[in-house]
Amino acid sequence: MKMGNRYLLSEMRKRTLTGRVAWTGLLFAAPWILGAAVFFAYPLFRSLYLSMLEVKNWQTLENDFVGFQWYKDAFLTDITFVPMMLSTSMENLINLPLINIFALISALLLNRNIKARGIFRAMFFLPVLLGTGFIMQQLLGQDVSGEAAGMARGMLIPEGLQAYLGPEIVDGIQALLNRLTVVMWNSGVQILIYLSALQSIPPSLYEAAYVDSAGEWESFWLITLPMLAPMIQMNLIFTVLATFSMADNRVLEFIQWLAFQTADPHGYEFSCAVGWIYCMFVLIVVGILFLVTKRFVDNVREART
Repeated sequence: MKMGNRYLLSEMRKRTLTGRVAWTGLLFAAPWILGAAVFFAYPLFRSLYLSMLEVKNWQTLENDFVGFQWYKDAFLTDITFVPMMLSTSMENLINLPLINIFALISALLLNRNIKARGIFRAMFFLPVLLGTGFIMQQLLGQDVSGEAAGMARGMLIPEGLQAYLGPEIVDGIQALLNRLTVVMWNSGVQILIYLSALQSIPPSLYEAAYVDSAGEWESFWLITLPMLAPMIQMNLIFTVLATFSMADNRVLEFIQWLAFQTADPHGYEFSCAVGWIYCMFVLIVVGILFLVTKRFVDNVREART
């Protein structure tokens, strides 16, 4: 009986402690949950509701239910949205592997025992703090209105050299430099995540591989890369969400223009529909990435257990 009572008391204490930890975590997360419910969830579902209405009077909120009419117009009537979304998506999907490859290589270099390593890490993370939409637009040679200002062109390619190379070569070089600028300025968070993951790999794995006469190249493919699979999956998803929601994203600028600047009396409802189409497209891309990388992540987890 005494052993049974002790066991029951022990289980009750464990449950009490678990409940306290859960409530403590919920208490710390409460501000975010409340803010998300008030400032995110309600506008999100409100926009979904408005995307199926035709508002005739905003003061009295007199409206007619039109269903998926605005969604059909986005694909069948509007000649701007679909080409813009395809070009923007292609641009972001090209940057997706480039950003992650650059971030992984940078993290491998920053993880080495070199002098002033902390300074170099801060330098690579600095673009995250400074990489606002306006600064990025200026680096890419574009002002706020979207017209070419030539700032980056004048800095990266001297005007005297442009006259000898010709416009085609200059445009190609400039496109490459712009691409490198975008990759470097959008890889700070990914570098930090890869760096923390590299430091969590047990050194004993590399020591055992070294004993078996494995070099750094073999260790990278057989130890480092498989162990980084969960972080690679997370960074890929994070990169998609970050690039598709950048401040200078053309689709987001188009949605904002439809909602607040167009002369169309039903531009706000149409912008809600376009926004939901774009949101669902991004979620589909994220879902595909998750399914493609899930097998590799599961293999790593099974190997660890």
